[in-house]
Amino acid sequence: MIVLLLLAGAAYYWLMVNAGPSNAPIHKFDLAAMRAAANTMPGDKPTLLEYAPIASRQVPGAALAAGNGLRQITSSVMAWRLVTPRGGIVIDSGLSQKDASAIGMKRFDKRAQAVVNAWMSQAELILFTHEHIDHVGGFLDYDQFEKVADKAILSPDLVRGMTSLWRENTGLLPKPRALAPIQAVAPGVVLIQTPGHTPASQMIFVQTKGGREYLFAGDTGSLANNILQVTPRSRLLSDWLVKEDRSAVIGWLKGLDDLRQADKTLVVIPSHDPAWIAITSRNDGFIMAKALWRHPEAH
Repeated sequence: MIVLLLLAGAAYYWLMVNAGPSNAPIHKFDLAAMRAAANTMPGDKPTLLEYAPIASRQVPGAALAAGNGLRQITSSVMAWRLVTPRGGIVIDSGLSQKDASAIGMKRFDKRAQAVVNAWMSQAELILFTHEHIDHVGGFLDYDQFEKVADKAILSPDLVRGMTSLWRENTGLLPKPRALAPIQAVAPGVVLIQTPGHTPASQMIFVQTKGGREYLFAGDTGSLANNILQVTPRSRLLSDWLVKEDRSAVIGWLKGLDDLRQADKTLVVIPSHDPAWIAITSRNDGFIMAKALWRHPEAH
């Protein structure tokens, strides 16, 4: 019995607690270059950030942030819109109710996904933090896909990842763009290539017209605790269920920690942490999509 308990304890520690490898090399961010890129394209920068929680489920905290225990937390699928004079820029696109159910989401807000669909119709650009279905599914399954497809900025790795999802619309994807490690795509909006969680993972740096700066971390930082504690997902997820380059992810998390220490005004936004987003939005001024204000607990 003692041996079995020791083995169970060791397995739990390895799969849910261990945040290593601790010697993963740091991936540094060049904030000066990111800021310079944000100012290379003429025109008005975004004025506001809006977000829409699409679907949610309860998961053990340690699943998404190693060492955070088995207490249940809410993980949500989120979509974002940068408000611009040209129709806005969408970051990630939600997903269908069918896909939400398939990945274990217990709550799905049809109204929220309808808002995101309207954002895509109006948008000047559609961007993605990476190619997993809970970030690209709403785009690929949109019933007016042909009208919005060319708005998407897609790297070759994003196209490969989307194509592997076997959606009918992947045959209509626009030609991929070769992207620099730091690439401006709109005034105040910059893509930073950060492969690790997936080959196509990228972060999105935003500098608003008012001078506020944000960095969308994608699933390199699913929860605020990934970023604040410099801890990756559990090995159960990253090594077995949703395989990723764990060492690279840790390197980027170390880089984010350096970046936050260098400029404490920079807001790094995790991808699936509705509690942190709700609190931070009240303090920082980005808002839940106006059409959803009557349903603040939709996520």
